[in-house]
Amino acid sequence: MYAAQQLLVELPDGWSSRIDIKQTSNGRYAGVAELNLQGLKWGVLVFMQQPSLDAALARVRLRASQFARERLSLLDAESRMLLD
Repeated sequence: MYAAQQLLVELPDGWSSRIDIKQTSNGRYAGVAELNLQGLKWGVLVFMQQPSLDAALARVRLRASQFARERLSLLDAESRMLLD
Protein backbone atom coordinates (compact mmCIF):
# COMPACT_ATOMS: atom_id res chain seq x y z
CA MET A 1 0.00 0.00 0.00
CA TYR A 2 1.11 3.56 -0.56
CA ALA A 3 -0.18 7.15 -0.55
CA ALA A 4 -1.06 7.08 3.14
CA GLN A 5 -3.06 9.98 4.50
CA GLN A 6 -4.86 10.87 7.68
CA LEU A 7 -8.31 12.46 7.68
CA LEU A 8 -10.69 13.67 10.37
CA VAL A 9 -14.40 13.00 9.92
CA GLU A 10 -17.02 14.68 12.10
CA LEU A 11 -19.95 12.50 13.04
CA PRO A 12 -23.22 13.33 14.82
CA ASP A 13 -23.74 13.60 18.58
CA GLY A 14 -20.19 14.41 19.68
CA TRP A 15 -18.54 11.55 17.79
CA SER A 16 -15.50 12.02 15.57
CA SER A 17 -13.18 9.72 13.68
CA ARG A 18 -9.53 9.88 12.73
CA ILE A 19 -8.99 7.83 9.60
CA ASP A 20 -5.70 6.38 8.45
CA ILE A 21 -6.34 5.56 4.81
CA LYS A 22 -4.00 4.18 2.16
CA GLN A 23 -4.27 3.71 -1.55
CA THR A 24 -3.34 0.19 -2.62
CA SER A 25 -1.15 -0.64 -5.60
CA ASN A 26 -4.32 -1.40 -7.61
CA GLY A 27 -5.74 2.09 -6.87
CA ARG A 28 -8.30 1.08 -4.24
CA TYR A 29 -8.55 2.56 -0.71
CA ALA A 30 -8.51 0.79 2.66
CA GLY A 31 -7.68 1.68 6.22
CA VAL A 32 -8.54 2.07 9.86
CA ALA A 33 -10.84 4.56 11.59
CA GLU A 34 -10.46 5.38 15.29
CA LEU A 35 -13.80 6.43 16.79
CA ASN A 36 -13.94 8.97 19.61
CA LEU A 37 -16.80 10.29 21.70
CA GLN A 38 -16.08 13.75 23.08
CA GLY A 39 -12.35 13.14 22.72
CA LEU A 40 -12.30 9.65 24.29
CA LYS A 41 -11.45 6.60 22.19
CA TRP A 42 -14.40 4.19 21.89
CA GLY A 43 -13.44 1.84 19.13
CA VAL A 44 -11.65 1.10 15.90
CA LEU A 45 -13.13 0.17 12.53
CA VAL A 46 -11.16 -1.55 9.81
CA PHE A 47 -12.53 -1.01 6.34
CA MET A 48 -11.64 -3.17 3.40
CA GLN A 49 -10.70 -1.96 -0.05
CA GLN A 50 -13.11 0.43 -1.70
CA PRO A 51 -12.96 1.53 -5.37
CA SER A 52 -12.41 5.25 -4.66
CA LEU A 53 -11.56 7.67 -1.87
CA ASP A 54 -15.15 8.95 -1.89
CA ALA A 55 -16.49 5.39 -1.57
CA ALA A 56 -14.07 4.67 1.29
CA LEU A 57 -15.13 7.83 3.17
CA ALA A 58 -18.82 7.05 2.59
CA ARG A 59 -18.26 3.53 3.96
CA VAL A 60 -16.47 4.85 7.05
CA ARG A 61 -19.21 7.42 7.72
CA LEU A 62 -21.92 4.75 7.40
CA ARG A 63 -20.20 2.18 9.63
CA ALA A 64 -19.09 4.81 12.17
CA SER A 65 -22.64 6.18 12.41
CA GLN A 66 -23.97 2.65 12.94
CA PHE A 67 -21.33 2.05 15.62
CA ALA A 68 -22.13 5.34 17.37
CA ARG A 69 -25.90 4.71 17.37
CA GLU A 70 -25.39 1.22 18.78
CA ARG A 71 -23.08 2.44 21.54
CA LEU A 72 -25.40 5.31 22.48
CA SER A 73 -28.31 2.86 22.59
CA LEU A 74 -26.34 0.57 24.93
CA LEU A 75 -25.37 3.49 27.17
CA ASP A 76 -28.99 4.62 27.30
CA ALA A 77 -30.14 1.10 28.25
CA GLU A 78 -27.48 0.86 30.97
CA SER A 79 -28.42 4.23 32.45
CA ARG A 80 -32.10 3.24 32.53
CA MET A 81 -31.20 0.01 34.34
CA LEU A 82 -29.22 1.97 36.94
CA LEU A 83 -32.19 4.28 37.55
CA ASP A 84 -34.64 1.40 38.11
